[in-house]
Amino acid sequence: MCMNNIYSEHIHPSELGDTQYVHRIGLSLSGGGVKGIAHLGVIQAMEERGWAPNIISGVSAGAIAGALYADGHTPKEICRFLRESGYFHYVSLGITTGKGLMSNHRFASLLESFMKARTFEELKMPVIINATELVEGVNVYFHTGTLIDKIIASSSVPVVLTPAEINGKMYVDGGIFCNMPAQIIRPLCRTLIGVHVNPIINQGRISNIKDIAERVYHLTIQANTVAEKQVCDLVVEPVKARNYGMFEKSKGQEIFDIGYQAAVETFDKARLF
Repeated sequence: MCMNNIYSEHIHPSELGDTQYVHRIGLSLSGGGVKGIAHLGVIQAMEERGWAPNIISGVSAGAIAGALYADGHTPKEICRFLRESGYFHYVSLGITTGKGLMSNHRFASLLESFMKARTFEELKMPVIINATELVEGVNVYFHTGTLIDKIIASSSVPVVLTPAEINGKMYVDGGIFCNMPAQIIRPLCRTLIGVHVNPIINQGRISNIKDIAERVYHLTIQANTVAEKQVCDLVVEPVKARNYGMFEKSKGQEIFDIGYQAAVETFDKARLF
């Protein structure tokens, strides 16, 4: 369970509200690289039904999508930003640190230029982001203070990207311990919708270090989503997104459409309200 093994800077649900069910709809967004653009298609479908979320938790790509949405941007605006900027188009080789193949400095600059909020408190709704503190090996939930550094920390895929340093501590992708942080907001939501964009598949040919890193990432995070899905009232899982790699930035619009269609089909079968 993702709620286990939490660092001392963690939050408890009671810190986020005085009463249970303080929000009508909660949304938990998984990691998944560029497949996280499917989250935006899901949010688009939610908005069209009048189901816009009131609180969001996210990790890695889900942290990026969730924070940008809470910053006041529409799903289509965020999709366009991610598609045109290209997560991996704007990373640079992390030669100086030796701790990853690439660094996130340029992407951090892009976030700074696109986002209005600089702190969690400036967002239009509560957002909770989790990351992995690498040295002590624990899961950390962030919900206050500076924002962009926490987004970067949550989305720093180990080996591929240089770990993020915050207050002298080293952080990497929160998906290692919790790739769909649903339990952390369950007590706060009347209805909780989870979106998991990383269904496991047969990898086929593995030919380079990027393929190895991506496969290890998927195998590591798969098991820790089981308990998270169980606490959700509804889970959207865009199965067709599994045909795309984590870093296929040119397929952004296709992935958005896959998320949207999966949400429409899932919502049509559900009776939440």
